[in-house]
Amino acid sequence: MMYLQIGIVLLSLVVAVFGDDMPAPFYRELYVTSPMMSGNDVTIAQSLLLRDAAVDQSLVVDGIYGDDSAKATSSFQSAHSLPSTGILDSESAQLLMDLHSADGYTDSGFTAASMGYMYKIHIPVYSNRSIETYATLFDKDNNVMLKFKTRAHGARDDGTEAAWPDYGDGDIGYTEYGSDGNTVTGLIEIDLNSPEPYPQTYGPWPVNRFVKGLDGNALILVPNIRDGLLLHTGNWTTADVDWKPTIDMPNSSGCVHGHPEDVERIYTILTGLGVEVHENPYSGKNYPFKPQGIAVVEMIA
Repeated sequence: MMYLQIGIVLLSLVVAVFGDDMPAPFYRELYVTSPMMSGNDVTIAQSLLLRDAAVDQSLVVDGIYGDDSAKATSSFQSAHSLPSTGILDSESAQLLMDLHSADGYTDSGFTAASMGYMYKIHIPVYSNRSIETYATLFDKDNNVMLKFKTRAHGARDDGTEAAWPDYGDGDIGYTEYGSDGNTVTGLIEIDLNSPEPYPQTYGPWPVNRFVKGLDGNALILVPNIRDGLLLHTGNWTTADVDWKPTIDMPNSSGCVHGHPEDVERIYTILTGLGVEVHENPYSGKNYPFKPQGIAVVEMIA
């Protein structure tokens, strides 16, 4: 009996620490404790809470779940008819994601030149990321240089990935707030980098790196939570699939996939516009160059 009671206590502690059915990207309940909880999940929670009209906008996004975060959570809960506990539990976290995970960022039609960049890429996406879309490459003055097909689907919506290349099963994709999730939406600085070292996976041509988020979800996530996002291609033919442009591209781990001939054309067009191929630093963190481009990843439906 004693061992059974100990087991029940330990199980309760596990549930308290890791949360009961918390929605991705959350993996634990958030509450005030000592030492205070900290991490990317807290940063995301604070950022999304600030999108709610009931929350005091003085809340600081610092990745630490203290009294101000608990107060913000309590205000959110009260405004939406949930028990006002100040604890971000599974029900509160799910509602927070349902109401505020989409950033609503839209392309105003601005030119790259108006923001000091040399080119712009607009990538529309659907909530179901298995639906591929046509992106547009503009020069600095919004002249259309190329329209090309893209796939912005990350891991599968249950967070798993099949063997590479994963052609998916028609699912909507994993939340962009999670590791290897869908391509992040919003306004993002981008730059042309020298090729990645694995042409089978990334293609042999220079890649566009998502460097720093300026607005929308990208402001929250890129690069501190989601780093290594690229616009690239690959050699996707396997023993089972003879890939060709008439079929869908495989999923990525959050990058934007484009057809091989299009990624090569993007490189050729950009260098023709005077864009430099910067040496690949393999990260957007502490990025050593001034990004030369700007991208809008926009949810359209």
